Amino acid sequence: MADRMPLELKIWNINDDTPKEVDPISMDYESRLETILFKDISIASPNWMLIGRQVQTSFGGYIDLLAIDRDGKLIVIELKKNLTPREVVAQLLDYASWVQELRADDISGIFDKFQDRYNGHRAESLDAAFCAKFNVPQMPQDLNDEHELVIVAAELDNSTERIVGYLAEPVSDPVNAVFFVGVQRR
Repeated sequence: MADRMPLELKIWNINDDTPKEVDPISMDYESRLETILFKDISIASPNWMLIGRQVQTSFGGYIDLLAIDRDGKLIVIELKKNLTPREVVAQLLDYASWVQELRADDISGIFDKFQDRYNGHRAESLDAAFCAKFNVPQMPQDLNDEHELVIVAAELDNSTERIVGYLAEPVSDPVNAVFFVGVQRR
């Protein structure tokens, strides 16, 4: 397995041309982190456009933030204020199973609800917002051919980091399930 580590950004304070690393602190509330990224998703990636916040799935879960990139790939963002338990990976995979089924109309509907809830009205269509954000004449024909799962946290526990590293590798044999049922003899 290749060494794939999470992206860690450091902040430096520079006085008199002398850099001094700023000590990181954990977020006090997950909702605060969500609000910060909601106001400016470019903090996480300048190549993303936010299209949903607290997006309800068909099975009752809520995706913290949902974004799209210029290629039409959806980005599922799960926020954790501190150390991540490995269950967050299962949660993300659950969301991915739902997201992979979304079509262009579903994605537009999510964006419309997002606009209605957070802008008070539908300011513009997904197509118009996408074209303006990415400075392109039109959206890609095929939306959501791929998706990306992102954990935003202060740190990952060792188990979560191993699982994320494994899932980031190309796997030739997908995960499968076998059901074993016993039969009672008469």
